Amino acid sequence: MAWIGDVIAPSGLVAQILRCMGILAGYIVPAVLVLLPIRLFTKVPSFVFRKLLHMVAFTCVSLMIVAADSWQAAALTSVIVAVALYPLLAAIEGMPWYADLFVQKKPGEIRKSLLMLFFTFAGVVTLAWGVFGQPHIAATAILMWGTGDAQAALVGIPYGRHKVTLPLADGKKSWEGSLAMLGMALFVGFLMLVTLQGLPFPSAFALASAGALVGTATELFTPSEYDTVTVPLAIVVALLALLPLAG
Repeated sequence: MAWIGDVIAPSGLVAQILRCMGILAGYIVPAVLVLLPIRLFTKVPSFVFRKLLHMVAFTCVSLMIVAADSWQAAALTSVIVAVALYPLLAAIEGMPWYADLFVQKKPGEIRKSLLMLFFTFAGVVTLAWGVFGQPHIAATAILMWGTGDAQAALVGIPYGRHKVTLPLADGKKSWEGSLAMLGMALFVGFLMLVTLQGLPFPSAFALASAGALVGTATELFTPSEYDTVTVPLAIVVALLALLPLAG
């Protein structure tokens, strides 16, 4: 039974999870306090606000991963958040303000998306950090996906004039949005790989380019409701596979 003491000790897993929860709360609460007035008192387009919500989710998790003491704590915290919020969102989904506030496209979409998103975060952490010992690659993949996805919407929805009509493509995506995603994912990935992973500029650029290309291609051929799962997983697999070549 000595393992119980290890788990609940100040340096144990429970304490690490509580610390991760504190990091998330310390980020999310101020972000919500900023976003609520924006939604209630401004005319910001719904798709822009929706992406702001997404940005809070992926940036808070990336920060938590970088600050976490272990992959188990980071992954379990992501799972706990998803499991805890799902029934809460289900309980308030019938409120008249819910769909408008969270920009819900169809019933149950927000809680389903949140569940997939945070379980995907847990999977990315487990693979990159738990299996390969690369926590910064996990954070990099999540940020590359999140910023790229947001930029794709911010450019593609108002300015996307040329739809991607390739076989098996989603059909809703535009070349303008895809190029915006590619550029943003490459830029963010390059910064992360230089600053956190410590790669030299040429290696960081090459690796970020590969990850951005894989992520953008995956996003093109994935139905919109599932790209929160496929894209970050595709990016993290590409980064992990090519990292040994980057030195």
